[in-house]
Formats: sequence, structure tokens, C-alpha cells
Amino acid sequence: MRYFSLFFIIFIFLACSKKSDQTSPQNPTFSNYDVIRYWGYDVGKTHKYYAIDTSRFIIPNLTDTTMVYQDTFLRVIKDTFGNLNVEYYDSFYTSQSKIYDTLYVVNPFVIDTIRTVNFLDSTSQVSMGYKVFKAPLSLNDNWIPIESQSKYIGDTLRLSAQQLGSCTLWIYLDSLKIDSSKKVVIEASPDTSFKLFSKVFSKIKYRYQTKPQTPFCNDTTIKKDTAFITSFDTTYLKAYLGIMNMYRFDSTIANLQVGMFPIQAVFKVYSRRVKVQ
Repeated sequence: MRYFSLFFIIFIFLACSKKSDQTSPQNPTFSNYDVIRYWGYDVGKTHKYYAIDTSRFIIPNLTDTTMVYQDTFLRVIKDTFGNLNVEYYDSFYTSQSKIYDTLYVVNPFVIDTIRTVNFLDSTSQVSMGYKVFKAPLSLNDNWIPIESQSKYIGDTLRLSAQQLGSCTLWIYLDSLKIDSSKKVVIEASPDTSFKLFSKVFSKIKYRYQTKPQTPFCNDTTIKKDTAFITSFDTTYLKAYLGIMNMYRFDSTIANLQVGMFPIQAVFKVYSRRVKVQ
């Protein structure tokens, strides 16, 4: 009887332990500062990246131009301010420019702010919240990094006669609309390294007109249309070290009518960022 009682007590103990394990959370609860440290955003830390961008601008039967930019830049993480924010800037070697930004930590997400939108050779200031990472991560985690929304741009892009032969084309960028976006963890390793894939579908509302220089370019009517943008990113991360490398592909397609001729302009950008320090 004594052995039966002992067996029964052990059985009850094991059953309770198993039940407790099943109801316990799979991932630990992270504080806001734990989330920051999880992705390597330690205060005062500096990262060095090698960057190479290849851009191709295509107008069928008129131009097909490919440009390659290589650069080295430093990402400097500054002191935190407030309770949830981390300032940082990217300092580029070739252009001698600095891009300042802020990470907003809203547990469990690190939210960055997109402040520029590149459309052909134009750079417009657009502020937009972007859920870059969450912590901790696991395989098949997915979220919407950029909510569907519209943003005012109000910029002007000028294409000279060199691109269009006999016309100067003026493009007035009006608004950016995010149609949909998604980020998903497609690989997760035991050593806390991850591979994330993200996609964004958006469009830009624009107006355009030509400034006549020859009889070929004699229609100055302001027209309007929509440019469609598709972006795909693949990011390789290691927890507590941050971004190791990133690959990006963006494609923008716009249709225009210049004089009597319809034109489809295609702008493609391939980017690579590799951490070297």
C-alpha cells in the first residue's frame, strides 16, 4: 500500500508538471529595452556596412541606362531618449551625407520611420511608420509592416532632353499610396539567426506635361496617371548582432504620352547591404 501511495503521488506530480509546461508561454516576455538589445541596437554601438546598388532606367526604343553605386557607410546608434526611442544615423562615405532617423520601440515591435521615397532620380520626404522587427522571432511569424495608407509627396521630377530626345518632361509627384505589405520569417535557426522576406505593393499618383522645344514636343497639356511600385526585400539577421546582410529589389512602372507617342518607363533597383564590422 505504501508503494502504491508513493507511485500515486509521483504520478500526480508528473501530471501537474506536464500541464504546467503546456500552459507556459513558448517565448519569454521582453521589455522594450530587451527588444532593442535583441536586435543589436545597443546604445553607442557603431556598425559598418558595404553597399552596392545597381539601378536600371528603361524606356523602350529610347534609352536603357544602368548605373552602379558602391559605398561604405556607418550606422551609429546614439543615446536613447524618452523611454522607448533610439536615435541613429547612417553616414555615407562617398556622398558625405548623413541620414538621421529614430527607432520607436513598442513591445514587441521595433518601428522605424521611412522618411524618403526614391522615384527615378527624385528623393521626396515622406514620414511613415514601419514595423521592422518583432522580438522574439520564430519560424513563420508574419505581420503587416506598413499599414495601407496614403501620403502627400508634393515633389517635381524633371527629365531633360537627354532622356527623351526632343522634349523636356516635367513630372509632379502628388501622393504615395501603400496598397499592401507583408513580412514573414521564412528561416529560423537554433543559433538565433533568421531570414525575413518582405513585400510591398504601392503606387504613386502623378501629373506630367512636356515643355516644347521642337515640333515633336508641342502638347503642353497637364495629364495625370499612376505609377506602380513593387518592392521585395530579403533580410538576414542574427539576434543581439542585428542586420548581417540585406537584399532589395524595387521595380517602378509608369506610362506617359509624350507628343503622339506612348512611353512606358521602367525603373529597377537592386541593392545589397553587407555588414563588415
